[in-house]
Amino acid sequence: MTASFLLSECLERIFLYLVDGSGDTLGSLSAKSLYSCALVSRHWCRISTPFLYAYPFHYVIYSDSHISKIFQLIRTLLNCIPKSDIELIINSKHSHIHKLFFRSNKKSPSLSPYSSTFNYITFIRGLIFNETLLDSFKLYHYRKIWLPPYIPKNNTTQRRFTKISIPIMNYLLKFLCKNCNNLQILEFLFTLQDNDFFNSIIDLLTFKDRNGRSKLSNLKKLNYISKYEDQKDLYLALSNDICNLSLLRNEGINSIEKANSISKFISLQKKLRYVILSERYHCIRNSLHNNYNIVLNSLSTQCESLQKLDFTNLSFGRISEEALNSLCSLKNIRELKLYECKELDDHLIPWAVSLTKLEIFKLILDDYTNFSKDFLIKIIQSSSDTLIKLIINYGRLSDQDCQLFKQISICSHSLIYLELPKIFPNELISIFKSCDQLNYLSVILSDYGDCSLRKKDFKNFGKFIPKKLEEIQFKVMNNVIFNSDDLKLFFEECVNNGSELKRLEISGKLDRMDISQDYYDVAREFGVQFAKRRSMSLLV
Repeated sequence: MTASFLLSECLERIFLYLVDGSGDTLGSLSAKSLYSCALVSRHWCRISTPFLYAYPFHYVIYSDSHISKIFQLIRTLLNCIPKSDIELIINSKHSHIHKLFFRSNKKSPSLSPYSSTFNYITFIRGLIFNETLLDSFKLYHYRKIWLPPYIPKNNTTQRRFTKISIPIMNYLLKFLCKNCNNLQILEFLFTLQDNDFFNSIIDLLTFKDRNGRSKLSNLKKLNYISKYEDQKDLYLALSNDICNLSLLRNEGINSIEKANSISKFISLQKKLRYVILSERYHCIRNSLHNNYNIVLNSLSTQCESLQKLDFTNLSFGRISEEALNSLCSLKNIRELKLYECKELDDHLIPWAVSLTKLEIFKLILDDYTNFSKDFLIKIIQSSSDTLIKLIINYGRLSDQDCQLFKQISICSHSLIYLELPKIFPNELISIFKSCDQLNYLSVILSDYGDCSLRKKDFKNFGKFIPKKLEEIQFKVMNNVIFNSDDLKLFFEECVNNGSELKRLEISGKLDRMDISQDYYDVAREFGVQFAKRRSMSLLV
């Protein structure tokens, strides 16, 4: 039996692995694979297409040419709407469009005569409300891609075109909300400023069928950016329909009322696994008063299931005792990521001590943010038996914080992936000696002062390099602090040490770097790929 004649059940099981929505991200690689499968035969096309269109917006938004891909997708989805509906929108006054959409329509939508074989909308399991969909300029600029062929594309100004394009997009979004059943992912990547439109979207999403079942009852991921006070309370509206989330992402809590709604919503979840909370940068100073204390306090209701936390632009200076206790109760946290958070001080040490199962920790701060090194040391010590990925990026200017780097050497024997700020040769060698499981390393090598890199240091890097280390990145290098002879000594010691090094990369302001062909020749001699990358900032 050839592959093209595999049983439908077998193909469905195979394709399911390519489009599994239970993970945290959906990449373009799955879409490319599914598209290739659809081209094998009619049989494969019929089986793979529902999977290909399960999360179409996620695939195109994360593609290299996402804007044009989005409008190609819009064109396909518009072809699933009856032509008569689109023509009525164009010929109707704006005030009548709302009535047009909610007119009696008990039958399933019929395909447009310009459509392909499938009604793709019925396959959709994930929706993203992206600002591109309602950007009048982009709608006009890409009109030749997305506009249905029966609507004239030329001889009209952008202003006149907007009177057509925006109502069509509004209708498409409402149509999707009405006809996409069994949604698993819902994302609002920007705030819909038209409150009436936003409210109608929520009403459509929470509409129940004759059996009282909501199309959101199986929702697994919710991503919401909140900015405006006068909108319908999304979490309050969804509380009666959603209790099986695995991921919740929220940006912006601008009132006690919303904080209470989110808190209640979190408490209603049965097995929430991943929570992402963030604020816009200009709100950082006030981002953890009562609002975030209320939300953090509710996390304790998910203490058994919660495994991942991402916090961005939060300030912990006024965290309440109840909120801190709630964080300490989360005994199963495997991943913790703190981006540009403020006031990470000693009062958070009890939380650090509780993180005994941490596998991934990421701390990204700007050069001017102070934080408690003891807090960070306690995290490293508490997770010494489990931590496999550690990323620390902050403005280390000199050889201070040596105790912190010493703790990495002492307590992080299981590390596989390590990214650090400026590091001195003796510290790096100490890490090499103790972290023998390392597979990837990214650091900023010191290039000044008494502790700066010397020829013998670079040779010792090769002498003590972990055998399993396959890739090294020296980042933020504005000058080459080793020559090709130093590099050769390093590679020779790597060989003597039985190293598995495959790639060495330098990144920085490469226009100021004097890297001759000799570097590449030396690396090639030892079977190592040598690369340089221009970077104006820290790679994280």
